[in-house]
Amino acid sequence: MATWQLERKPTEAILLAVLSIVAVAALRFPVEMQTLFIAEMFAIAGLVATKFIKTFKYSYISLAAPVTPIVFAIIARTIGRPIAFEMTVLTTFGAAALVMALGCNRTRAMSLVASGFLTLFAVTISDNTSAVLLAITWMAVCIWHLVANHWEQVELCSADQVRRGSSVRPVSVFVAIAVCIVSGWVVQDRFGESKRFEFGFMPTSGGSLWSDPAARGGVGTGDAAIAARDHAESFGAVESDLFLESTESTLFDMFSDSIGEPQKKTKWERRQGLTADRVLEAHQKTAKSEKGGSSFSTDRMPPKKHLHLNDSAENAVVQWAGPTGIRLAMNRYDTFNGVQWTNEAEHRNEKLIRQELDGAVWYCDPAARPLAKLSTQVNLLKVLRLDSTRLPVPMMTSAVHIKDVDRPDFFAIEDDGSFFMPGRDKVPQLTVVNIASVNIMEDELWKKLTRDTLSERMKQDRPELLTSSAMQWTADLDHPYEKLQAIVSHLRTEFTFDREVALGDENSLAAFMRTRRGGDHLFATTAALMAREIGLQSRLVTGFYVRPSAIDVAAGHTNILPADVHVWTEIRLNDGRWFEIEPTPGYREPIYTPSTWLVAKQFAAANWPQAIGMTVIAGLLFLTRLFWIELGLTLFYPIGSLVWPRGRLTLAMHVLQTRAKVAGCPRQAGRPQRDWLLALTATQESLRETAGRFCDAADRAAFAGNHDVPHDHNLSKELLMNLKIRILRQLATETSR
Repeated sequence: MATWQLERKPTEAILLAVLSIVAVAALRFPVEMQTLFIAEMFAIAGLVATKFIKTFKYSYISLAAPVTPIVFAIIARTIGRPIAFEMTVLTTFGAAALVMALGCNRTRAMSLVASGFLTLFAVTISDNTSAVLLAITWMAVCIWHLVANHWEQVELCSADQVRRGSSVRPVSVFVAIAVCIVSGWVVQDRFGESKRFEFGFMPTSGGSLWSDPAARGGVGTGDAAIAARDHAESFGAVESDLFLESTESTLFDMFSDSIGEPQKKTKWERRQGLTADRVLEAHQKTAKSEKGGSSFSTDRMPPKKHLHLNDSAENAVVQWAGPTGIRLAMNRYDTFNGVQWTNEAEHRNEKLIRQELDGAVWYCDPAARPLAKLSTQVNLLKVLRLDSTRLPVPMMTSAVHIKDVDRPDFFAIEDDGSFFMPGRDKVPQLTVVNIASVNIMEDELWKKLTRDTLSERMKQDRPELLTSSAMQWTADLDHPYEKLQAIVSHLRTEFTFDREVALGDENSLAAFMRTRRGGDHLFATTAALMAREIGLQSRLVTGFYVRPSAIDVAAGHTNILPADVHVWTEIRLNDGRWFEIEPTPGYREPIYTPSTWLVAKQFAAANWPQAIGMTVIAGLLFLTRLFWIELGLTLFYPIGSLVWPRGRLTLAMHVLQTRAKVAGCPRQAGRPQRDWLLALTATQESLRETAGRFCDAADRAAFAGNHDVPHDHNLSKELLMNLKIRILRQLATETSR
């Protein structure tokens, strides 16, 4: 029996192990340092590849692959970019499955079990709805592998009576996938919602995307009111030394620490013509106004040096459970007088629209689109030390919700369009707010970004260099969105971000344009004013930036610190909505995904000469397609004969049948090849004789086991030489007559 044993090919097992690593990588890639992650994957791949190199064929270098994730985890913690222990363990598990797939049959079977568990586990804990495709792919490949193994064993037992076929494998896989899909569709929504186990084993919070996005996190989330300040999704009253001392900072204090306090320039004081006592009074009024959020000054002193514990979760102002690299807006300003930004808009709305989804009550912006499950993203915000009634929310927030709260007086919209909680001094500590926001496609920016007459009325005195630069950067562009992209690109590539630069007595914007160096408030102000130069309505936004490096993978949220204050710009669409731009280098730009149709149009517009050339070439190829098909088939036979010398007759028959199909006289299914070929050459006696001898040689090779027919190669060449596509068409026409 041992002599019948053949080593099972590891291809499917390797593919299944790779799929399991991909499933884990999908969890890690968005939240980790991408350079380090890619290096780790290449290191694992390189160690595994040594198994296929003859020089290392019998070495054990590949066994180091499971240790690689641990090494990179140590490196990541050394450089201050820690990787979650759970992710390191899962990656180690996947690398071990890959190494076992390269071993013997016994370890290969263990690899199948390990990769299956890892894939299904990673898909289960993933929030991406497309992750289930990885599980389906794994099941399909696994079924393919098991079916192949079964027929391999049958062949080993009855080698003389059983011929392997390839049709069983795809059919079995497709049937299995169909059964899985139909079964899932049948049981969908038929067993009710998940319930908490009374005996305390693996408790869940229930809920859904709309009632509580963190409900799937298990203990400490959802309706489990647990006092835990380190988790953004938990909520509860707590008595702790952490909150006994009031250390909350206003947004004004945070900006003063990070980019410097606002100042009154001597030049500006002379312009106002104020006496010394009036100057002091005006400065105090300005500071008080800005502290209340009604203004924002661009003239600032360099920030003082402070020792901040930026890696401490207890210093966090808010915690954000959602995508990183985005901005959370607090205040918006639409009017600029050359030094200060103020707001003149009147969007105040304290009567939001009540909407209920999956048992959760949401309060929606009347000017926004109704909530829709397909286009809306829900994230969590937990307020810790924010001394403000305003809620830091991302762009295009359409609705807010607090679990088990159905109070229309809890939420409202301020004059500048920002969400806030009226009737109180500040948002209560440990409040967890669910925030629903919508995404915007790049297509809408091209369609709905038009010149606005209001921007002309909002123009104030500004440095001549700013105006001339805006016109120069956008001179050769037509569409407003193209011009806006050019402005952002120039600011991000030709200017330097530096919050500590000292501007002296010179106007801050003039100094910024001259030195090309300054804080993010100057980048945002310049972008807003340049947008107005090209006819777009703009406004300044202050708030927080969600740093990708600050995410706590284990806790599932990002700690936002006082040092994360940021300033950016928003541009108005003609439908009244505002989208953001990021002119400051070092901060991620917002991603506006284009549709497939827009990508195709942009590609065609940018490459129309090449497109025309390709179209002409495609037309010529289509008109001369018979020539190219004939050439390809003519080259196919001699090349195939060198690779598979015993299959020359089979290759020749395939070439003939392909030519006949192109010529319009294909062999009907079920008709013997001899009958078809002799009937096709019936009108040409010489061709019929050659075809008969060819069929005799083919019969001897197939039934007599004589694969080395002495003159079959000459017969094949002779027949193929005489039965071209053109000749086959003529023969088909003569036969039909």
